[in-house]
Amino acid sequence: MNPVQTLLAGIAPDHVPALLAVLLLPLLPVLLRRLTGGLSARPAERSPASGNLVDRWAAALLAVSCAVHLALPLGHHDSPLLTVGFLGSGIAYGWLALRAREGKRWRLGTVLLVVATLVGYLVVVGAAGEEPDQVGIATALVELAALGFALVPLRTPARPRRAARFWGSAGTVTAVVVVGAVIWVGSFLAHRANPAAASPAAGAAPVVGLDHEHAHEHAARAQAGVIMRPLGANDHATAAQQQAAAELAAATKQATARYADLNAALAAGYRLPPVKSTGPDVHLENKAFAKDGRTLDPARPEMLVYAIDGGRATLLGVVFVMEVAGAPGPAPGGPGTRWHAHNLCVSLLPPGLGIVSPYGGCPAFSLNLTSGEMMHVWVVDNPGGPFAEGLDAAWVRGYHATHGLAVAGGTGG
Repeated sequence: MNPVQTLLAGIAPDHVPALLAVLLLPLLPVLLRRLTGGLSARPAERSPASGNLVDRWAAALLAVSCAVHLALPLGHHDSPLLTVGFLGSGIAYGWLALRAREGKRWRLGTVLLVVATLVGYLVVVGAAGEEPDQVGIATALVELAALGFALVPLRTPARPRRAARFWGSAGTVTAVVVVGAVIWVGSFLAHRANPAAASPAAGAAPVVGLDHEHAHEHAARAQAGVIMRPLGANDHATAAQQQAAAELAAATKQATARYADLNAALAAGYRLPPVKSTGPDVHLENKAFAKDGRTLDPARPEMLVYAIDGGRATLLGVVFVMEVAGAPGPAPGGPGTRWHAHNLCVSLLPPGLGIVSPYGGCPAFSLNLTSGEMMHVWVVDNPGGPFAEGLDAAWVRGYHATHGLAVAGGTGG
C-alpha cells in the first residue's frame, strides 16, 4: 500500500468529505476571526468563552459531529430524505455546540440527539447491512463521549449527586457496549459476506471467486481486526491475471496433495497450534518455510488449513504469508489474488493474543501489532472458489464428514 492507501484504509469513499471537514474544523475559528477582524483586536477586548471545562469539551465533541453530518451529503447521494436528515442533525449538533460553549443548557438536547443518531446508525449497520467504516466508528465514539458528558452531572462539594452520577455512568457504559457490539458484529458479517460474481474479462475462462465485487469493497476490514489491501472502484482482473490466478490455484492444489494426510504435514515440519487443534479451520504453521525467503511458493506454503474433528482431518487450503510486516505480497491475479493483514493485540496482563476492539484499539496493558500480509488459496472445490476470503463453517463440516482422512494417534476430539 502507498501512504495514501494506508491513510484511507477502512474509510468509505462517500465518507471522505466528512473526514476532510473534521480535519479542517480547527481552521474555522481562525477564519471567523479574520472575517470579523478578531485577530486585530487586543486580547483584553476578546470575550472569553463561557462555561466550564466540561462544557468546552462537550462543545468540541458536538462541533466534530456537526462537521461530519453537514459534510456527509457531499459523499452520500442515497436519497433526499437522508440528505435532509444529515443536514438537520448537523445543524442541531452545531446549535448544541454553541450552547455548550456559551454555558447554556445543552445536556438534555445532546442526550436526545445522540441517542437518535446512534440508533439510526445502528439500524443502518444492523438491519440495512451497511459495513461500518472508520469514519462512522470514530464519529460514533465522539458522540458516545458527548453522551457521557451529558449524562454524568458535575459534582460539587455542596451537591455530590452520587445517584445521578452512578446512573449516568451506567448509561454511558451500556451505550458504549451496545454500540460497540453492533459495530463489531456488523464488521465481521461484512467480512464473511459472500461476494457477488462479476463477469470475467473477455476471452478468459472464469475462475469462481476470482473477479468479484464486494458490497462494501472500500472498508478494507481494518475495523474487524483484518486489513484488506484496498481496491479501486474499477479494479477488475484482466484475462492474463485470471489465467495467472488459475495457474497459481492449480499449482498449489497439486503441490499440496501430499499433505492430504495430516501425518505427512506434521512430518514435513508443520505444527498444530497449542490451543486450537480441532475445528473447521485449524492453521498449522511451518516455521522453516516462514523464514526461507521464498514468496508465493506452492511447494512451500507457510501455513496449511485443515478441518480436524472426530479423529479425522481434511486439508482445505494454504495460507501464504509475507516474511516482513508491511511488505506487499505479489498479486499475479490482480484484484483476485488479494492479500490481507491482521491487527493484533498482544496482552501483557493477562498474557494472550486477540484482535482490536470495534473502536480500533487494544485493551489496557496490551500492544497493537500488525501482521505480515497473507493470502488464502483453497484446494477444495468450495462454492466461493480458490481465492475466497473464508469458508462457510457449515459447508466445511459437511465436506469434512465425507472427505476426512483418519489421523494416526486419534488427533481431534
